[in-house]
Amino acid sequence: MTTITLEQYEAAEREFTMHQGRIGLRVHALVTVLIWAAVIPINVIVAPQFPWSIFVVAGTGIGLFFHWFGYRHAEEGTRRRQTRIEQRASAAHKG
Repeated sequence: MTTITLEQYEAAEREFTMHQGRIGLRVHALVTVLIWAAVIPINVIVAPQFPWSIFVVAGTGIGLFFHWFGYRHAEEGTRRRQTRIEQRASAAHKG
C-alpha cells in the first residue's frame, strides 16, 4: 500500500467532490430539459389559452440555478470542511 500525504489526500477529496458535483449537475440539467421538452408541448396542445408550463419551467430553472450555484462553491465548502476536521483531530490528539 502506498503512503500519501495529507495534502495529496485533501486534493484527491476535493477533486472527487467536484467530479461528483459535475455528474450531479449534468444529470439535473438533463432531467430539467427533458421535463421542459415534455411539459411545453403538452401545454400547447392541451391548454394553449393559459401558459401554465411557464411555472414548471421557472420552478425547475430556479432549482437548477441553485444546484449550479452550490456546485460553483463546492470546492470552497470542501476546504472549510477539511480545515474543521483537521482542527478537531488536532484538538483530540492534544487532549
